[in-house]
Amino acid sequence: MMRNPWFAMCCGVAMTIPHAGAAPACDAATERAAAAKAEQAGDWDAALLHYETVYDSTACTPEEYVQLRRKFEELQPKVKPNTDPAKAAVYHVRAFAFRTIQVGERKNTYNDKQLKDVDKVNAAWADEVWKASQGQCRLDCKTTIIDEPLTKFSGVAGPEECTPYFKDLKPGEADLVSCYALSTGFDCNCWADTSGSVCKGAGYTGFNDNGDGGTCGNAEVQVHEWIHTLEMTLEWQHKYPDPVMPNPDAGGDCGPKCWQPKPGHDSLYDWYRHVLRLHLTRKMWRDVTLTRPGDNPWLADLKLCPQFATLGPFDGTGKDQNGFDTAFINEADPQPALGKQEAGQTWRQADRVGLFLNLAGLYYPMQRQVAYAAVLAKSPQAGAAQVRLGAASACKVWHNGKQIVNSRTWRGCGLDQDKADVQLVQGENLFVVKVVNSGAKDWSDWSIALRLTDAAGKPLDNIEYSVPGAAATK
Repeated sequence: MMRNPWFAMCCGVAMTIPHAGAAPACDAATERAAAAKAEQAGDWDAALLHYETVYDSTACTPEEYVQLRRKFEELQPKVKPNTDPAKAAVYHVRAFAFRTIQVGERKNTYNDKQLKDVDKVNAAWADEVWKASQGQCRLDCKTTIIDEPLTKFSGVAGPEECTPYFKDLKPGEADLVSCYALSTGFDCNCWADTSGSVCKGAGYTGFNDNGDGGTCGNAEVQVHEWIHTLEMTLEWQHKYPDPVMPNPDAGGDCGPKCWQPKPGHDSLYDWYRHVLRLHLTRKMWRDVTLTRPGDNPWLADLKLCPQFATLGPFDGTGKDQNGFDTAFINEADPQPALGKQEAGQTWRQADRVGLFLNLAGLYYPMQRQVAYAAVLAKSPQAGAAQVRLGAASACKVWHNGKQIVNSRTWRGCGLDQDKADVQLVQGENLFVVKVVNSGAKDWSDWSIALRLTDAAGKPLDNIEYSVPGAAATK
């Protein structure tokens, strides 16, 4: 298996909890005491909620996570699940199946039954999610058949080969794209692979289908790959602690005495179901998204800029450094305003989802493209601060028209990759970021994350962020 923050490959997200922005800071001892009191009173809903709050909103040891999952296993049967799909969080999946794959002289074509099997396996996958989440999350899966033959295949139905065919997929439309190709007789790397948010802002899973019911037929492969997606989304996008979600390639190992196979166990499907049912709280199920803004204590502590005005995309093809050194607007004296047209594009508001503002979920095409993002930071007094920026890929930053960052590094987006000391003025400070897509591929990472801190990296508590025409938010 190959894995980094943006890529994973393997062989072979009771009472309804509303999603209401950042969760308050929680004290584990207080929550545990409240849970015990609720148990004594037979209030199973409240007891489960308090234990879940310890799990999803406080720092725990791996052993404590296991103990809490045992409590979930004990209390979940006593809590009435949500049965109303309208009250569940929606996870949007766009599935694509290539009717034909033709590379050189080899050609495979799905028959009608096999295409129906793809729909059946996706329905089975959705059913597993609905049951595991106790009705907190439902998969909304739409399947499109692509009649144009797939003519490139590097061992798996990957995003580089397949994304150009998804012409009706809009940026930011889906949380996940799943793609099926009938690969019998081709040289295959694995059953499936899973990537991060690389397909027009969506995660990506490609399936090599042997024609056996949409890859095995019972959704085991789909669930396995989706756990990869959950792990990356929760840990890398939403900053949940590493011990929360196991790697599905770990072969049943998710912590000391967390799960044990039953007698006669002959597959890992029982373990995957255990992970979906007990490793996520009801709140976490509603946070599993790449399309909806959502915060939690782990993100809230970082105090990232929540919204931007964005402008783009601009084509850097044929320009130096893919447009990095080309001024598409007046970069030294920008005048961003929502709805304002500039250089043939329109400034629009965009929300950060999780850790990053996902430009790939806003603009397409991406290859050798440039975008700008602007934000106002209102400070109650003048003083020293530090701008911390993560960006994929090369980027520049201006503070009130003065350039403070000039980074030509081609990279994936991380937290605090570039740092610059600034002197904030009292009142509004305008920050403008220019970020250039890597230029190598149309399916890569393209995003930014910005915040203001002191010199030691402690977030500034007294800053209000806003975009022109929008209300300020801390």
